[in-house]
Amino acid sequence: MSAEELTVLLMLKRYGRMGRYSLSAVSGMGEGVVRRVLNELRDKGAIRVMRGGAELTSKGEELLNDLLRNLGIDEIRDVTKFSQVFRCECRRCYVSVISRSINEDSVVRLRDIAIKNGSDAALFLKFVCPQNRFLILKLNNYLDELSQEAAEELSKLDSISCNKYTIVLCGSENYQVIRSLISTVMSIQGF
Repeated sequence: MSAEELTVLLMLKRYGRMGRYSLSAVSGMGEGVVRRVLNELRDKGAIRVMRGGAELTSKGEELLNDLLRNLGIDEIRDVTKFSQVFRCECRRCYVSVISRSINEDSVVRLRDIAIKNGSDAALFLKFVCPQNRFLILKLNNYLDELSQEAAEELSKLDSISCNKYTIVLCGSENYQVIRSLISTVMSIQGF
């Protein structure tokens, strides 16, 4: 499954039924790319295309969940409090809880991969118990020391638990950030 397909599935899951023009505007992908991806997903039975736009089917939900599970992503959602942490003009930020551990020695390499593949900013964190705080890997600071709001936003993640790792990526377009996330997670897992 491509980053384009994952982006469309995530956008349809979040926003519901959408036409290709809206999907193009929200995702940051070109209209021709969106049209091609919608046709591919329709052929797989992942979406239903109607006059009012495309919507996710139950098979599409399964496909999305399987894809995320195979990548080692327990949860992914957009977050809004990280542009102040990064001090950037980033319009889109996503956090993902991953099922693999991140070797602290590889954080700089993973950050470079994330930036090379479309993110403007990247942060790698570990949820540490019993403090119940997010430790920023490589910096050895806690997230709540930089931004209490960002730490509170992450603490609301459904799949966060002791010693779980999270990745926060920010950029200008949904597609760029999701493509960057896939490349980064695959590098952690050594695909």
